[in-house]
Amino acid sequence: MPDEITLQKLKEKYGTVLKLTSDNQSTTAYCKKPSFTTFLKYQKIYKDNPHEAILYLFKECVLEKENYEDEFMLSAGNSLVATIKADSEFTIDATPQRDEFKKSAALIRQAFQVDPYQLSMDEFYKLLEEALWLQKHNEIRLENTFITAFAKTFSN
Repeated sequence: MPDEITLQKLKEKYGTVLKLTSDNQSTTAYCKKPSFTTFLKYQKIYKDNPHEAILYLFKECVLEKENYEDEFMLSAGNSLVATIKADSEFTIDATPQRDEFKKSAALIRQAFQVDPYQLSMDEFYKLLEEALWLQKHNEIRLENTFITAFAKTFSN
């Protein structure tokens, strides 16, 4: 178990650090939130083998490489998936279509000039929400411009 200084350094490096504990409090693991790339690979594996996908997600996110029991890794992996769902205000299917993520990634890339595949999932969803807001705001501005243009055109 890391001390407070180590935990602070991990938080600075990874942002959010999750403390996952077994039901009987005997096992604790510290995990980072998965990156977008990790989550996409998790989804790809999930289609063929959900059990392996959850283990993969846990192994990619755990910060202390120790030997954990499969039951704990599955439970912790499911907690990570639940955390990802909670990070977003959108209704997220645990296995959404890959195309939906690609469209979201393109929107984030265009709006903020960042590589969305390197973002953690919570940061990805925060930027996606902002990008969607910007898109809606731009559409409203464009609509108002057209209304004004049509009004001027037909009033003369």
